[in-house]
Amino acid sequence: MGDRNDANPTENSANRTKTGGTRRTFLRAMGAATALTGTGAIAGAQETTTEEETTATDDGETTTASDATPIVLGARTSGWYGLAPASLEGEQNPTLALRAGEPYRLVWINLDGEEHEWHLEDEAGNVGDRTESARQVGATREVVFEASEQTTAYRCEFHPEQMVGTVELGGGFETTAESEETTADGETATDEETTEDGETTASGGGVTEVAVGPEGQYLRFVPEEVEISVGDTVRWTAESEGHNVSAKPEASSKVELPDGAEPFATYEGSRSFMVMEVGETYEHTFTTPGTYVYVCVPHAGQGMVGTVVVTE
Repeated sequence: MGDRNDANPTENSANRTKTGGTRRTFLRAMGAATALTGTGAIAGAQETTTEEETTATDDGETTTASDATPIVLGARTSGWYGLAPASLEGEQNPTLALRAGEPYRLVWINLDGEEHEWHLEDEAGNVGDRTESARQVGATREVVFEASEQTTAYRCEFHPEQMVGTVELGGGFETTAESEETTADGETATDEETTEDGETTASGGGVTEVAVGPEGQYLRFVPEEVEISVGDTVRWTAESEGHNVSAKPEASSKVELPDGAEPFATYEGSRSFMVMEVGETYEHTFTTPGTYVYVCVPHAGQGMVGTVVVTE
């Protein structure tokens, strides 16, 4: 059932500060998303790969995973725990309201160290698209699939009675983008000042705050782009489980740094599987002007990318 990585990484303490809020110690490490193959008995996904993955559908069309709507679940023996989009957040064994024929990218995170495996079922209990299993706390598995008229449920292979939810076909669920708070003119409201071209700027100088996976926006840095001056600091605060911050080119092809700039990350060395705890902060002071593109390594493939523009 796929490789199992039972490494027990140590926690990185450099440049990290514990702040108030709930401390969730059950999730300390996150494996990078693994390439998975679905059976296609219910939906059309035949093969997925990481970062630029593609899925061949029954009608011969190719779908890139970046075009698929993400669904994120936490796995524990008591049930699947909804993490994203916002309409699923906090629910146990949430109903997946899907649109037939639309591509979805299902990602689940192991929260308890027990062995789990996610799969779709039809009304007769036949298994269709599925992920590989994982038993390490923080490990992730994923699959890209298209919902069909035969899809009725999802469940865990190893805990089928507790970890089971229904699938309802219709108009689909509300996406994160649709659920964001908006202003009267329809633009997204933020606590940051914005320039005429819509870019976020640091107000007051010094330290600029960025939320990592805040409520309702699990797969986003908020704001996604900030503009600061040389010598200013950005402080990232983890507001949900399973994230990190990395501007190390070896961690993701999406990372970009100005010439002469030093890479930075919330973890030491090449331990890109290490994640922040909820409430934990990380700070970096920028001394080289230019544009920095950084990622959350576990969710880079799902578009969790941020930008810091440093001006002289």
